[in-house]
Amino acid sequence: LDPACGSGNFLYVAYRELRRIEAALAEKGAEISRREGHPEQVGMSGFFPLQNMRGIEIEQFGVDLARVTLWMGQKLAAEELGFHERTLPLTDLSGIQRGDALRLPWPKANAIIGNPPYHGSQHLRGVLDPDYIADLPRRCGVGLKDLCVYWFRRAADQMRPGDRAGLVGTNSISQNRARGASLNYVVEKGGVITDAVSKQK
Repeated sequence: LDPACGSGNFLYVAYRELRRIEAALAEKGAEISRREGHPEQVGMSGFFPLQNMRGIEIEQFGVDLARVTLWMGQKLAAEELGFHERTLPLTDLSGIQRGDALRLPWPKANAIIGNPPYHGSQHLRGVLDPDYIADLPRRCGVGLKDLCVYWFRRAADQMRPGDRAGLVGTNSISQNRARGASLNYVVEKGGVITDAVSKQK
């Protein structure tokens, strides 16, 4: 799930890498079968279906573009990895939906990824409707913070044991009030931060 998926770039890369893992597993299975004198299994492709990808995007153009990006990703993965799978008719990608990720329930997912929108708390009043801002504390369980803080909180609320998340945030996510409402909140909910990069071009 990418709950701020834009044109689908994060979903595309995630899908491509999952299919590469799938191909490596199929090759390993074939190698074990050969070594033990068993016939190789054929037709293992399609283990990770494209419709498992989920996204939320506020703009309809972004939703449409993300779907096209993933359809192209499936075609490219099949060609690159030698999977014998049909890419037509196009897979139903209704799991990429239009909406406001801070107002919608998020679909269940084992992995949450994304690059949520950046707006500092001091700038929110200039970019968001006053009624929307007034409703943020009720919906997200914390006062006015940098916008990406709410994605960290929602991800922490959504995750079950064994799930994973990887989000891009602003530097403020690790500082002062934003840290308490985001990274500390993740830990309070039982999450473990296994890797963090503080600054990267």
